Amino acid sequence: MRFPFGLPRDASPRLKVIQGCQLSITALTILATLFAAVIPHKHKRFTLGLLYPLIFVSFSTTFLVRREQRRAREGTLSKQRYVKYQLYKLFAAFGLAFVGFVADIITSDAQCDTKRPGETGLWLRCIKVNTWQGLILWLNFFNWVFIWAGVFYSCCMTGNRQGAIALNGEEANIGLEGETANDEAVATNL
Repeated sequence: MRFPFGLPRDASPRLKVIQGCQLSITALTILATLFAAVIPHKHKRFTLGLLYPLIFVSFSTTFLVRREQRRAREGTLSKQRYVKYQLYKLFAAFGLAFVGFVADIITSDAQCDTKRPGETGLWLRCIKVNTWQGLILWLNFFNWVFIWAGVFYSCCMTGNRQGAIALNGEEANIGLEGETANDEAVATNL
């Protein structure tokens, strides 16, 4: 049985890294959700509420990354289709993050921590964010970083040609068109 995720061997290393990072966020979200549900701690509903946007966005990201990889294996992943997938991923992330935010607000409890004089740290909705919750917030931050990295890769780093996407490391030379046009001839003459 073939593993459902994976790009062809001739895929761009940058594309592999971006998709690997997006799928690792999904895996870490599953792990964090399991830990948040199983391990008893104070403000469990608040912690799960921080995970709701990540959970919803991970569903759409995994679905779309799998479609990208299937198209790449079949050789039908064009630049236009890849850009379309990245925009779907971005718009789905915005929509599902909003749904997760609403679910967080609906399910949050009214328990507040007491703030002592001189106490520092991050406070969200009168709850002091502990280390575990801070890691979930960082996971959410990097989720958005990798989604935007996929969008920028699709628009800026792939070749300008039509047809199949540059899967074999054929990334564009942005802004160096006139300066590097004769580099191969110079290198062969040396």
